[in-house]
Amino acid sequence: MSTRAWRWHAQAAVMAIALVLASAAVVLAQGRIQVDGTVQWLSGNTLTVLSDTPGPTAYIIIGQLLQPVPSARPVISVDLTQLPQSDYAFMRPGERITVFGTLTRDGRRVIATSIVRGDAAQAP
Repeated sequence: MSTRAWRWHAQAAVMAIALVLASAAVVLAQGRIQVDGTVQWLSGNTLTVLSDTPGPTAYIIIGQLLQPVPSARPVISVDLTQLPQSDYAFMRPGERITVFGTLTRDGRRVIATSIVRGDAAQAP
């Protein structure tokens, strides 16, 4: 096999591996997740939760120093259509909960598969 053909086969193999890894990342992104937090509001089949986990750290420059600035905790939108209404009917703002579910394809919402309320969902 010539050097040119060998390089072409090696490049094709690398591209195939990259494609497989990218597909695996999409599948993993749709895996089960857990959100611990506090109920902000509930309207119809949508629940908004203030997550206990802080958002990504931002940085600012002061003089010649780079200082980390903690960001706000993210607010998560939760789709409750897969749950029986009795699981969330009497939920109130400020209540501690843990939501288990999957991310939507766009990654903007969580589709809840179960919710743990009250004492079982204590802050860390």
